[in-house]
Amino acid sequence: MKKIYIYIIPALLLIISIIIGLCAGSEFINPLGIAENIINRTGSLNTEIMLKIRFPRIMAAAFVGAALSVSGAVFQSIFRNPLADPFITGVSGGASLGISAAVIFSLGPLTTIFFSFTGSIAAIVILYLLSYGRGFGGGMFILAGVALSFIFSSSVMLLFSVAESQSVHKAIIWMMGDLSSSGDVSQGVVSALIFLIALLLWIYHAHINIISLGKSFSGSAGLSDSELRIILILASILSALSVILGGIIPFVGLMIPHLVRLISGHDNRRLIPLSAIGGASFLIISDALSRSLIFPYEIPVGVITGFTGGIFFLFFVIRNRQVY
Repeated sequence: MKKIYIYIIPALLLIISIIIGLCAGSEFINPLGIAENIINRTGSLNTEIMLKIRFPRIMAAAFVGAALSVSGAVFQSIFRNPLADPFITGVSGGASLGISAAVIFSLGPLTTIFFSFTGSIAAIVILYLLSYGRGFGGGMFILAGVALSFIFSSSVMLLFSVAESQSVHKAIIWMMGDLSSSGDVSQGVVSALIFLIALLLWIYHAHINIISLGKSFSGSAGLSDSELRIILILASILSALSVILGGIIPFVGLMIPHLVRLISGHDNRRLIPLSAIGGASFLIISDALSRSLIFPYEIPVGVITGFTGGIFFLFFVIRNRQVY
């Protein structure tokens, strides 16, 4: 595919997804009428709904989707594992433990967000300490992340077993993916951090390409374990920031990089930015569906991505059944 189309098609998809996100919801809003109101500067109710309620949520979905997709693309390249996911580091488990503790002790929204981020970062720090000075391998990192996830999940279940049912409900909704709570944090600050870290990972695209060729090759090319750790920590922090804005949203970081590779190839110079655009578009559309399918109820966006991810997994297994 020609280079120009590689970027034009995802950009058009992002624009279309934003329009869908603005118009879809409990009540469909005609985009032509809204455009006319904006041009004429007439503040109708529908215009206020689109600009003050739906647009900030679309931005949250865009940055969360971009963060998860970029993180997933980096993990899959580094570990050379098509099933690598942004949450293999135990980020989701640490965040779940943090927010569950905050809910049990009835803390405020900002403190709850702080606890969730602290839990995510704690998982990253533990993995870094485990790997520091002992050599570094992708298999060890994945296994340690899975072990931490089990420990954190068991701790969450312990907290839930002694908590009141009404206190548990909010935590469960957040753990299923909840973009409606993004107003509790400084969305602009978190979005800016996501953009900066994704940009840093793109700057490291040549390093990631070399690492994806294998540890022996990367070692002969002069890449050290410390550089690998830096890239992994940046990708893990990106996952943690996505948790702050949208809770735990599964499968985005697994599916989107796979689909993007079909048009971009394996070069991370193109894969990272296109994964960001693809992840943003996918999560915006998923959030629009979550607000529209069952009126007047709102489905957690993680349910939509979970269904989509399950279907994707089935096709992936069927397509690669001879390998397994």
